[in-house]
Amino acid sequence: MTISEREAGTVQEERREQFKERREQLVEEIRTAQRARDLLAGLERRLNERNRSELEDQLGRLDQLAGSLPEAHSVRLLVDSAVRSARTRGAGYAASVASRSRSKTEGRLSTLRGSLSRLEAFAGMDA
Repeated sequence: MTISEREAGTVQEERREQFKERREQLVEEIRTAQRARDLLAGLERRLNERNRSELEDQLGRLDQLAGSLPEAHSVRLLVDSAVRSARTRGAGYAASVASRSRSKTEGRLSTLRGSLSRLEAFAGMDA
């Protein structure tokens, strides 16, 4: 085996490792966005039904999710906006904010899924 063959093997191994890390990152982002979407949908439903009985529990779960994300994370910003509106505004307005946040989170999910699909397609071309 020549040096260039070893170097090529090392480069290929590094690319596989980078692919694996990026894939894991995207999968985790997708899970986080799905959880946020589901919690935002629950918040929206409770606000539309004027169901305040479990609202604080729902807001607590959303706060917990947001707290686990970096401050500038797009999903955190959307969740924070919905939670803030639910605590400070009327139910109708807050439900609209929750709906917009959920919709934007669904868009983020679509983008992430597309990125994962493209990454896997490129990885398949390298195999």
